[in-house]
Order: sequence, then C-alpha cells, then structure tokens
Amino acid sequence: MRATSHCANHPSRHAGLRCRSCGKWLCDRCTTTFQGRVFCGYKCRTHDLVSGITTRTIAAARKPVPAIWVVLAIGLAILVAGSSITVLALRLLSINQDSATARAPLPYAVAELVRRNDTLGVQIQGSPDARVLLMADGAPVRVLTLDSKGRGMVEDADFAEGAQLEIAALAEDPEIVPPLPTLTPTATHTPTASFSPTPSSTPQPTSKPPASPSPTPTKIVPTLTPTAQPVETPTPSPRTRRVPTEPAEQRLPSSTARGGDKPTISPPVLHLVTDAGARIAVTFDGNASSNGTSELLDLLHELDLEITLFVTGGFVERYPTLVRRAVLEGHEVGNHTFSHPHLTTYADNRRHALLPRVTKKSFQEQLRRTEIAFREATGRPMAPLWRAPFGEENSILRGWALELGYLHIRWSSLKGASLDSLDWIADEHSKLYRDSEKMIDRLLRFPRLEGGIVLMHLATERSEPPWSDLPRFVKELRKRDVQPVKVSELLEESKTWNKWLERARERHDEVFPE
Repeated sequence: MRATSHCANHPSRHAGLRCRSCGKWLCDRCTTTFQGRVFCGYKCRTHDLVSGITTRTIAAARKPVPAIWVVLAIGLAILVAGSSITVLALRLLSINQDSATARAPLPYAVAELVRRNDTLGVQIQGSPDARVLLMADGAPVRVLTLDSKGRGMVEDADFAEGAQLEIAALAEDPEIVPPLPTLTPTATHTPTASFSPTPSSTPQPTSKPPASPSPTPTKIVPTLTPTAQPVETPTPSPRTRRVPTEPAEQRLPSSTARGGDKPTISPPVLHLVTDAGARIAVTFDGNASSNGTSELLDLLHELDLEITLFVTGGFVERYPTLVRRAVLEGHEVGNHTFSHPHLTTYADNRRHALLPRVTKKSFQEQLRRTEIAFREATGRPMAPLWRAPFGEENSILRGWALELGYLHIRWSSLKGASLDSLDWIADEHSKLYRDSEKMIDRLLRFPRLEGGIVLMHLATERSEPPWSDLPRFVKELRKRDVQPVKVSELLEESKTWNKWLERARERHDEVFPE
C-alpha cells in the first residue's frame, strides 16, 4: 500500500510524493523533477546535487590507488614544472640579450607650422615624453623630446612658408633616434648635409627653397652625426652618403612606406595650399544616395560656381544622368573609389595602418573600375585626383594611387579647426549637428580660407538641405576677395603642388589613354 499524507504547502490536498532532500510531503503542484528525482524546489535540488558529488568524491578518495598511477602523477608534475621553469628562463635570457635592440611601439605625433612674433616655428603634439625627429621638406631639422603633456616647439630654425613637415622617426628608445644634430650657419643659400647612417635606416636629408616669393632666409647646414658612428670629414665612404646636388624642385621625395608592394614615389599630405593666392576649392563627395543632388546642381548653376566632385564608381553607375550633367556644366570629377571601403585601421585604433585585406591590386582595382564606369557614362576621363573614403589614407595608398595617375586631395584642417562641413550629420540631437546657417558660420571662421579645401556632400538626409545657405558663403568669400575654384585650378597656381598635379596628369594619360 502506497504511503500518503497531506502536502506541506497545501494541507487540504493529499500528497503521495516526498522531497528527496528535505523529506517534505508534496502534492502534484509543488514537485520539481530532476533526473527522475522529486524535490520541493531549486534549493533542495542543488543541495542534493552537491551532497552527491561530495559523497562520490570521498568514496573515490578512500579507494586504494595503484602505485603506478602515483608514479605517473608525480612524473607528470615534475615534467610540467621543469618545462615552465625552462620557458621562463629562456624568455628572460632573450629579453636580456635583445634589450639593446628592442624597438618600442612608435608613438603618435603631428607637426604644425605656426607663426609667432613674425617668425615661423613648428609646434609638435604627440605622445608624452616621446623622442621625435622633425623633417622639413625632407631635411632633418631637430631631434627633441616632448614634455609630459606631449608638446614640443622648434623656433630657432629656418622654415619656408610652404614647408612640408613630417615626423621621420619616433621612438621611446634613445638608440632608435639619432642625437641632436649640430646646426652650423653658413653664408651660402645652397644647403648641403651629410651623415653616417646607423644599421637601422636613417632618413636622408634633402633641401628645398621656400615656395613663397618672400626674401630667401639664410640657410642652415644640418650635420646629423650619431655618437656611435662619428664622422670626421664629409668625404664619401661606404658608410657616408651625400645629398644629391640636383635642385629640390626637380626631386620628389620617395615613399617611406614598408611592405612588399611599397610605391617608389609617394606624395605628401595635401590639405592646405599655402602658395596659391586668395583661392579656395569647394568639393562635394558622392557615394550611395543622390537625394538632393539635382537641386544642388541647380543652385551651383545659379551661383555660377564650378566645383570639384569626388564620386564612387557605384554612384556613377546608379546616377549616370546626374554625372553627365555635372560634367557638361563645367564641374570637375575626381575618383572616390568604387565601393567606398574602409582602407586603414583608423576606425579601430586611430592609426592609419593598412587593413590586412587591402592590397595594391585590390586598391588599384577600386580606382580602375571607377575610371571605367565614368568613361562609359560621360565619354571623358576623370580628373587625376582622388579622395579616400572616410579620409582613411597613408603614404602607401597615396603612392599606389599616383602609380595610376591620381593625386590625393584631403580637406583642410588647421589649429584645431576644419573645413569639413559635417553636413552628413542628420541627427539634430547630435552635438556635432549644425543647421545650414551655423555650418556656414563655422566654415567662415576657419583660420586661413586662402588655399583651403572645403568638404561637403552631394546627398543629404536632412529635411532642409545643408547647402541652402551656400549662396551666403560664396558671397562672403567674394566679398573677402577669395575666389572659389576647382581643385585643379587651385593646384595650378601653386609652385609646390603644380609639379605633383602635372606628374599625376602625365601618368594618368599613360595608364588610361583616350
């Protein structure tokens, strides 16, 4: 006969089951079944599970263990401990042996040409306490250590108005960067320099006269002499190289990019043209949408304004009529790749390192396909200009593009300000959102409109187009005697950039003959 009682939770109901853990009588409503066993709840089920594991563990521990298993366990423990100690010792030995040549990750730094007290200087911002080698027009100028806030300033050196600045060496290890070069004034205006390179490649100094027509300042002869390899005389030797004697205007700097397909020539960053007079380039990018593009072309026609467009191959294939209209109305069209892909790791780590999937072949195919689509739509070649999607570019990409005849065009930025209109931001709740009036006011406050390059977009998701206040922008520019022009017209007026434009045109005609 089956035993029954009353449920512990419902006294009016008969119970025929008991909790395995606490022994309470339970009705059908109060039972929980786990692995064929009845429990009153989660607590008792957990308690029974833990008790079972403990009981089985104790029972297994009480059983006699064969001697062979004890010997094997002790041997395995000795083997694992010995291997760990050996690996640790080898690692420490490797660190000690390679500490003299270990290379720290390169910190981030940027250099900006500023004017103080009627003299030009260079302000550097980067990683705190980093050692940087400043280059101006390819020639080494100064090695200095940034302060704890990552700031540095070079004032006691000669700089041309349009000097191209770059950080040629960055490291926290003092052995990576040569010591401070000895600067010796000279009466001649033709600079020469020599240095003895260390086993790691040291940048070769170059020279370049000022691009502006201002009086030529007295040049300085930088002699970069590392302490480990002293140079007694500038006579040529297997470990000493001289700067070529050809003028700087006839020599273009080679790329410093590393990799299997590094380009032989890489243009510097082009974002502000300082020697083109009172001119400014207005540019528009086009990719996925054409919402409002037709109205924008109507407005440009009313303003009698010819601008530069950078469009993707996908845009050309989707909207060939709009592209043909833009060309017939005198606008210049540059390459914006075919599918607008990400090219560098900037979105992940704020560094412009090539993404693993980006190769020379895949990148150049993006530019080729866009050129072909544009010629099929218009019957004309594209301008020898390109702009990287999302502004993601580096010296490798600029060099690869120049091999096809394209010169990279960025938008202008200076002293924390930018000529990026941010018109693509359609969310009115965003901190970066500006309506058309405030957007134009922000552009007009840019520190140097002369030689600037404005970035806007052909399409918009806003209810009111961001370019609705563009007529006021053009009127104010002309009131200030700043002429809005196409990018190619801006570069043609620059002695610094015209040679790069001509190089791109010649190569473009060779790669894409009509």
